[in-house]
Amino acid sequence: MNAPTTEAVPPVRRLGVIGDAHAEDERLEAALEVLAAEQVDLLVCTGDLVDGTGCPDRTVELLRDAGVVTVRGNHDRWLLEDKARHVPDAHRAEALQAKTLDYLRELPSERLIPTVAGPLLLCHGVGKSDLRKVWPGSERMPPERSKELDALIAGGQTRFMLNGHMHFRVLVHFQSLTMFNAGTLRGNHAPGFTILDFETGAAHPFTLGEGVPERVDLVPLNPTPDRRIWKDTLEFDGNWQPTRVF
Repeated sequence: MNAPTTEAVPPVRRLGVIGDAHAEDERLEAALEVLAAEQVDLLVCTGDLVDGTGCPDRTVELLRDAGVVTVRGNHDRWLLEDKARHVPDAHRAEALQAKTLDYLRELPSERLIPTVAGPLLLCHGVGKSDLRKVWPGSERMPPERSKELDALIAGGQTRFMLNGHMHFRVLVHFQSLTMFNAGTLRGNHAPGFTILDFETGAAHPFTLGEGVPERVDLVPLNPTPDRRIWKDTLEFDGNWQPTRVF
């Protein structure tokens, strides 16, 4: 099995996090302007750059020009494979610029990023699986377990996993790893982006409800006494209160 692409950067203190973009080029531009002013050390995106109401070519151009470290999402893979083009607001490869397609083809499924608090795995689902979901369970959704994440936890080499796919900005704590779902720029349910400050242990969320970035209350990044801490996903039983990051 190939190892994740490792970013050759100094350990990150402040990380600018953009979730699934879904061609929301205008919201992406607004997010990038704020993150540039916040002077973060590195910008990342969890993929799914296509299939949305905006412009995928401009979305890719903005990410590329800003040097955003990005991974491939399942929608990006589907477009390249000409699959699932029945999804809402689907794009077609033949409608995209050649340089956009080249960018999508070159995206890895996962990247390893050093932070001052330990290694962070950036992916879309879980590791190389871009369709895997992780969810401890709730009234509306049963537990979603992951043998891939359990193996990562057992390995003990990764302190954080940052993913997307579920479009819900939430923290899930394990004994040796914290998972953060970065959410999305798409839709009307708290679209936004986040700054993860690994020095202070805080997540600084922003919303984009009207397309204008708005800072909301910060959330502790590390476990607190009122949060459920799991050993691995086999322990998921639905008995928890989600730690929302928005």
